[in-house]
Amino acid sequence: MERLLFNPDKIGLPPHLVLIPQFWDTDYFSQLKKKTAGTFKLLNSDVLLFDNYTVIVGFLGYPNILTILEFIERVKEKEVYFLGTAGSLNEEINKPIPLNVETIHSSAILDYFSPGKSFPLKLFASDHLRKAKGVTVDIIQRETSSWLKKQVQQGMDFVEMEIFPLRVYLGKPLHAIVVTTDILRETGVEVFRDKKRVKEEFVKSYELIVKKVSQ
Repeated sequence: MERLLFNPDKIGLPPHLVLIPQFWDTDYFSQLKKKTAGTFKLLNSDVLLFDNYTVIVGFLGYPNILTILEFIERVKEKEVYFLGTAGSLNEEINKPIPLNVETIHSSAILDYFSPGKSFPLKLFASDHLRKAKGVTVDIIQRETSSWLKKQVQQGMDFVEMEIFPLRVYLGKPLHAIVVTTDILRETGVEVFRDKKRVKEEFVKSYELIVKKVSQ
């Protein structure tokens, strides 16, 4: 019989799960932690408990979040929401704005995750959000000039590092919002200077998710 090398004790959590690699407004996040029903650490990530949802903050890349999810009881039955940041690949998206992720595509080594190379996601009903197509990479070193050119030709609006493997792991669509923090061109990366707006859009997007899960 095959021996299970990794079979952690499972943690029971509410039906909705909000995943955030980094909460960009640290002051807002500090106040948020004071309003929870409880908090604890899970693999160095903060887990914030509310009545009908859980917020997990503080992970980098898909290996980290997929490992965390293995500790959650019946995680694939939960309604999952993702809030992160991304680099724009679209010249029209040239400032910090939230994007309503319509489809997510794989790239490079992530192609081995699934026979499907792209998946539709669930959309928020909001005029505040622009619908967008995204591509996931595992490491930023893959974002070469030729790679960026190919993604633009394929109509990708942004690049990020978690959503495609997360979608494959869950085996079903999720809701995802990404806030753009820079724009990637073949000539280099232009980081958006308006950090205040990044924080504002991030908080508004978080509050939109909370409104959705509280309905």
